Amino acid sequence: MRRWLLALGTLGSAACVPVEYDWLVIDARFRGILVEVVEPGGYGSLLNVPPDRHRAFVLPLDTVELEWKVAVPPGQELQPPIWVACSWECRDALWSGSNLLELADCPDPMPIGISGSCRLGEDHRIRVHLGGAYAPDPGFVLLLVGSRRPELTTRDCLERMSASPRPDVGGCFVVVRAPPFSDTPLGLPFLPGSVDAPPEVLAEEADTNPTVLGFTVTRERGGVREDLVVDLGEAVPVRRGDRIVVEPRFAADAAQEYWVSLDDTWTGPLERRTEVFGYQLLFSEPVLFDGPDQRPAAPDLPSPTFVVPHDVVPTTLWLDIVDERRGKAFVELQFVPEDDA
Repeated sequence: MRRWLLALGTLGSAACVPVEYDWLVIDARFRGILVEVVEPGGYGSLLNVPPDRHRAFVLPLDTVELEWKVAVPPGQELQPPIWVACSWECRDALWSGSNLLELADCPDPMPIGISGSCRLGEDHRIRVHLGGAYAPDPGFVLLLVGSRRPELTTRDCLERMSASPRPDVGGCFVVVRAPPFSDTPLGLPFLPGSVDAPPEVLAEEADTNPTVLGFTVTRERGGVREDLVVDLGEAVPVRRGDRIVVEPRFAADAAQEYWVSLDDTWTGPLERRTEVFGYQLLFSEPVLFDGPDQRPAAPDLPSPTFVVPHDVVPTTLWLDIVDERRGKAFVELQFVPEDDA
């Protein structure tokens, strides 16, 4: 069920703006995890990683930063989450009762392949140093436990997750994700198929996160179109009735080329592809937006478009960009009332 806000304009006119919609942040929302290899290990030297780019998957001996991304209603600030390497036993018991309160810290470096659960850290962004032994099965999933509300602590959420019978955990984030290991970084001596891959496949760029430089914002007002080049961190002034089109500005090398096998072997026919992007968006305030708020990666995606409603208030657009592999970018754009709006 949707709630609607009647935004009154001049006498005799009105516009209905949804105040509860999938794309409207009325409670904290989890957006995703940004994975960036910040200190490649020895195996990383065997891969072709473009300068000034971060690999979007991890290998043994890497040091990786993991950052949770959330969208929070205006004026709120959340406590940092707790990150857990949750073993298969922990994962299977997660919703039936699993004591997460007394977990030991994970060893440093963190082995790939663990027998029990451990605590990776407590922060919005954590850094993990990986061990050197390769294991095809890491033996764990990433578990994030955090609070969705300022008055609720992360410890409260852990206590609720560990209690039996379990109380309501609706005020908590409980996020389970596969660890960011890739099964296709060819060229590594311990991976099957590397020997059979042709040179052009071995030389392709490793999958990295796309770089977003800013935005091109088209503002239509009174029949006049104006294209604004907006850098990250800058705000766009708007008035009621402005029609806004937002297009991310990517670095020239953001869309990577890569090879795919057409018959599941590297000895058969190959096809070279170029990454395409998809997105999901959220707004902090009601706007006139017809959706959709989520589009899968595909060529020639339409740009997000909305109309500024009668009540012009500071509004954040969160834009989460994905490619069809592992690359992600999390950006946001602020819209503010013009002085004479």
